[in-house]
Amino acid sequence: MSHRRLAATLLGALFLLAGPAWADQTVRTAEELKTAAADAEPGETIRLAPGRYEGVFLRGVEGAENRAVTITSADPADPARLGDMRLHQSAHVTFDGLVFDYVFSADDKIHLRPFQVTDSQDVAIRNALFDGDVAQGVSENSDGFGFAFGLGVSNVQGMTVENNEIHTFFRGLVVSKSQDVVVRNNDVHSLRMDGMNFAQVQDVRIEKNHIHDFVRSPDSRDHADMIQFWTNRTSEPTRNVIIRDNVLNSGDGLFTQSIFMRNDLVDRGKAGREMFYRDISIKDNVVINAHLHGISLGESDGVEIENNSVIRNARSEGERDNPPLYDPRIFVSSKSHDVRIVGNVVSRIAGFKQQSDWEAHDNFLIQDRHQLRPGYYGHVFANALEGDPGNLSSFYPKPDGPLDGSGYGAPRLSPTE
Repeated sequence: MSHRRLAATLLGALFLLAGPAWADQTVRTAEELKTAAADAEPGETIRLAPGRYEGVFLRGVEGAENRAVTITSADPADPARLGDMRLHQSAHVTFDGLVFDYVFSADDKIHLRPFQVTDSQDVAIRNALFDGDVAQGVSENSDGFGFAFGLGVSNVQGMTVENNEIHTFFRGLVVSKSQDVVVRNNDVHSLRMDGMNFAQVQDVRIEKNHIHDFVRSPDSRDHADMIQFWTNRTSEPTRNVIIRDNVLNSGDGLFTQSIFMRNDLVDRGKAGREMFYRDISIKDNVVINAHLHGISLGESDGVEIENNSVIRNARSEGERDNPPLYDPRIFVSSKSHDVRIVGNVVSRIAGFKQQSDWEAHDNFLIQDRHQLRPGYYGHVFANALEGDPGNLSSFYPKPDGPLDGSGYGAPRLSPTE
């Protein structure tokens, strides 16, 4: 073989090993990022040098199925920080290992969405930090509390939000008019009002998230929810939702509503059965909080609420002496159809009136006020009354107690799981 031919062969082999020249490029400014993203080929990785990027508006980024355009940090030890970001009309894009770094400005509005994904397909955000900020100089009820939204998603087909931390915002995640949504293994905390909001969505999985320790504005009119669905100003019902194996724990924070799915269009008489939630499964969740809306579901067709543990956290109560308000329960609108409520640990189940297409049985009822009555916390749990509410072991079954080995409640609270 000639020297020239040998050199060409070696060069070709090196090219195959390294991949295409465009497969790994580093950018240093927002303008460079916009250009690189617009020109990216399927499978390309764009690495962001350490630093802060402002004015990141990405449009028309086009990867391909199983060959996403990936935007990541060049140095994982010093990740790139995006001061804002909007991805619009794009497909097959992954953000991995970035910091979405909101910094409050005096001109900001509380519903500001500094980070958005809109009108797109197959987008993933993984291993990121959504780093919020507190308001200053706004009002007594706002100053010192989280401001703006962590991530807004609208009109997206295929959205994955996975392994992220979201903290110190007014609301954490807001998803509307989207399909095929996975929200998995995120740590959501220190928010002022809502953890996750969903409206007019389809095929949604919310699983293995830890939502906890909100920093609320107690004198405001906020109605804080950890996971909330709504129908107001929507035109199609939410359907095919799985909420499973999450931990919703008020911890040392003030009480919030936990899983709250009011169907306000229907219950206000603005719509009928065509707008019922459809095929809702809520299973294996741990809810530790101090508001009656532990798991609350409005008018629905097809409901499974199984093996959840819904437990009161006395440290999160408000100042009023109001036991009915602070004791979380399971509620399903009595107008719902095809409902199954089985295997839960909870103080009360509301909405069941012997409807012919309902099952509500084999649930373990608990209470923490009367030692001599069944289900008393001190007899049921390891240390629920005096233990650290942020430590799930406080809510393990008491050895040889009535829950020990019973199979009721969330598997995560079993010390053998």
